[in-house]
Parts: sequence; structure tokens; C-alpha cells
Amino acid sequence: MTNWTEFAGTRLAQAAVDEKQAETNLDRCRAIAAVKAKTEKSVTAQKAAAAADPEVLAYTDAYNAAYATRKLLESIYNGLNAKAAVVSRELTRRVGRNDRENRAQRWSS
Repeated sequence: MTNWTEFAGTRLAQAAVDEKQAETNLDRCRAIAAVKAKTEKSVTAQKAAAAADPEVLAYTDAYNAAYATRKLLESIYNGLNAKAAVVSRELTRRVGRNDRENRAQRWSS
């Protein structure tokens, strides 16, 4: 369980890095698109033109995919972490019970 949790944690970290890179790419592309849209008459029109840029849309899709991947891996990691804690508690309980049973058997013979 510990190894699977570690593996999922590593994948989660990589997904977080990928999401941050996708966000940076999106922000950079939005800024470039906003500069290209300077000829629009109003700020609202500039923002709309920048948001409709095909490159911005592609980077938005890439960011959303990276975000979804991170969220799914986060869910897997949290589930594995909880399961590992349950296994650990159960092992501790059983090992502790074994000691009590051995003591009880010692005095009953």
C-alpha cells in the first residue's frame, strides 16, 4: 500500500507541475492575444477577441485537461492514503491483540 501511495503521490506531483505549465502557457497566450486585439474599440471587445483567439482556445483546453488529470490523481492519492492508514491501524490492532493472547495463554496452562 505504501508503494502504491508513493507512486500516486509522484504522479500527482507531476500532474501539478504539468497543470502549472499549462496555466503559464495559457496566461502567456492570453497576453499575446490581448495585445493583438488592441485595435478593438472597447476593453470588453478586446477581451472577447482575445478569448476567441484559436490559440487561446487550444491552450484553455490543454489547461483544463491538465487540471482534470491533477484532480483525478489527487482523488486516487487521497483514497490510497486512507486505505494505507486503515491497513496500518488493523495491523497495529492485530499485533497488539497477539501479545495479549500470548500472555493470557501463558497463565492458563
